[in-house]
Amino acid sequence: MNYPLFMVMGWLLLWSCPGMASGVLKLSSIELRLAPDERQGELYAQNTGDSTLFLDVQQALVLNPGDRPERLLPIGEVMHPALLVTPARLVLAPGQKYRMNLQQLTPPRSNQVWRVTFRPREHLIVQASDADSLPAPLSVSVGYGMVIYQKAANASVFTEKE
Repeated sequence: MNYPLFMVMGWLLLWSCPGMASGVLKLSSIELRLAPDERQGELYAQNTGDSTLFLDVQQALVLNPGDRPERLLPIGEVMHPALLVTPARLVLAPGQKYRMNLQQLTPPRSNQVWRVTFRPREHLIVQASDADSLPAPLSVSVGYGMVIYQKAANASVFTEKE
């Protein structure tokens, strides 16, 4: 078996296939640590793909940091949120980079962990190859997540569990 010949043929096959236009999300960080007396971190969302990305941004408080499964409380259900990540919806053109707004509303009473998930609004259409089979809807939801550790004003360090 001639391995280099198969590699060249594989690359030619991939190169000759028509490309699929899609947006590709790149986050500047998967983890941020925010402290009351320190400079606030920055979070950038960038579309490195070749088509427009339509994103829903979801923020949730992690109620049991470090435990599995995670219990998340959506930001709309948190009584007194200490952090707000905006916007909730975002449109990124190919190559566009956007700085997310991280607003610390109040210092939390205790250390908090927030999960921010970016979900592309994409639809996947699946067609059956068999004429006798009925088409079934298929929904795929891919999320790009990151974590924000928000330190309380009186806390000295984050514990290992947070």
